[in-house]
Amino acid sequence: MTTRKRSRPNRTFIQGVSWWWQTRVKSWWTVRLPALFSQTAQAKTAFEFDHTPDALSDTSPDNSITAILTVYKRAEFLQAQIDALKAQSVPPNEIWVWCNSSEEIIPDVSAMVDRVIVSNSNWKFWGRFSLANMARTTHVCLFDDDILPQPQWLKNCLDVYASGTDGILGGSGVLLDPTGGYTSRNKVGWNGAHHDHVVQADLVGHAWFFKKAHLKYIWFEEPLSWENGEDIHFSYMALKHGGLKTWVPPHPDSQPERWSCRPDFGKSVGRTKAATFKSAGHHNVRDEIVEHYRRDGWQVVSNQ
Repeated sequence: MTTRKRSRPNRTFIQGVSWWWQTRVKSWWTVRLPALFSQTAQAKTAFEFDHTPDALSDTSPDNSITAILTVYKRAEFLQAQIDALKAQSVPPNEIWVWCNSSEEIIPDVSAMVDRVIVSNSNWKFWGRFSLANMARTTHVCLFDDDILPQPQWLKNCLDVYASGTDGILGGSGVLLDPTGGYTSRNKVGWNGAHHDHVVQADLVGHAWFFKKAHLKYIWFEEPLSWENGEDIHFSYMALKHGGLKTWVPPHPDSQPERWSCRPDFGKSVGRTKAATFKSAGHHNVRDEIVEHYRRDGWQVVSNQ
């Protein structure tokens, strides 16, 4: 198997210290403490949520966007995500919150967003993609619960489409090795290599952005596993059945406002090494999915 080293930016000592401070130390003051002491919404069980019946509009402009946030764990950061979406230079036309079945008490944000959908079943990673079929906007964006989009992220995605690049967009892209199963050692985006231009990837996650018309491809074939791998499945189905490639919009070091996630937030809230170790079963599933799709004819970027 060919091994690739993950590309890292060349930083001076001072830049390195600054980066460490921003992503490892400052995050405790700007992410975790505000979440712990936030009292912006009364806590309710998920089943007590209200929704806004008239939130959906009948007509949408070409650049209209529905943003869907996911709640399962980390509900204390939901308010920050909603604020970040409303602060976008091109804000979404609607903000929806999808709540998978959870034992956690989560804040009632029904007055802050357009629609809240609560499920008494855990549909894993697939429920939000099913929900996206009911959006009445030209574009849909989905966010994991450990992602905080920066002010120009949605505009960044629209600019990629406006430039003539079509396909599935995302904030964290994976470039698979030429052979073998799943590996995420070579990433581009907010948590990988930073580029000032759009970069093709094999699959993307964390923050998806796509034309609603492209969503149909995820359902062209039943997923190999309902437990995991929605990111792999979506990108391969779009490529196989729609000829659509997967891309990561620019994440320039000099313009963090265009990033899909604020790095100190993602690193502080995101999955720990211990959690990654516990999810070894998911990694085995992802291995199987990638190898199955390779046998089906998937030509990954490194082999094109």
